Amino acid sequence: PNASTFDEVLSALRGLVASGVRVEWYDHHRWEEAWVKSLAEAGVRVHVDVTTCAAGVVARYAPGELEAEPDEFVARLVSATCAADLWRWDDPLAGRLYRVVDRYKGPRGDEWKRKLIRGFYEGSLWWPDLDEALEEYLRLEFKGFLDAERNVMVREFGGCRVVFVLKRPGPPNASILGNSLLSRYQADVAVIVRRRGRGMSLRSREVNVREIAYALGGGGHPRAAGAPLKLPLLYRLASIVYPRIRLRYAARLIEDALKRLGGCPR
Repeated sequence: PNASTFDEVLSALRGLVASGVRVEWYDHHRWEEAWVKSLAEAGVRVHVDVTTCAAGVVARYAPGELEAEPDEFVARLVSATCAADLWRWDDPLAGRLYRVVDRYKGPRGDEWKRKLIRGFYEGSLWWPDLDEALEEYLRLEFKGFLDAERNVMVREFGGCRVVFVLKRPGPPNASILGNSLLSRYQADVAVIVRRRGRGMSLRSREVNVREIAYALGGGGHPRAAGAPLKLPLLYRLASIVYPRIRLRYAARLIEDALKRLGGCPR
């Protein structure tokens, strides 16, 4: 949860527990100690571990809940997942799975992810359908990069160089795009603003973007975080005909957060 949504999440979980549902929460994001305590007091089984990825947390703690033992396949899947999720890229399967998982959005995306889960459940990490999905994704990714390059804005805030980009729906993934922009513009922070949606993604190699996101009511990891982007009515209307105004408003929010933090948090 984020600071802005925690109370709502806690209320919903209390309702589930009160109705007899067993709730287990596995998370690799950084939590406030008070959040963990509140959920535990509400009857939620909470497992928070920032040393691994989300799949790693489940593989590490779910066996204790289920009285089961992880096998070699689970270890292989966790290795590929963590390599991408923690931005290490030390597993050759990571880049391929990272892309094909994100092939579709919406209801079609839900169906696609269920298909992937079935494949993993049956003991396969890769099969012929995924080759086609990867080729299709890479074509869209290249097209998305070209569009993003036309919608970039760079700003300096107190010695912190920030690159903002307006992203269309679809590939490339925010992390892949952010990593590319950090290098291309020699920026400290990349802020990915979507043409549709009410949030922005923050990426960095050296700056603790979680602190920036937290100052804006969001959260995440030190190198990858997210924050809400709630445009005032006039900005929302203007963005219909001038989408880049979303970048200008995002820049105002980031500048204000960095001022409150005293610069780029390292």
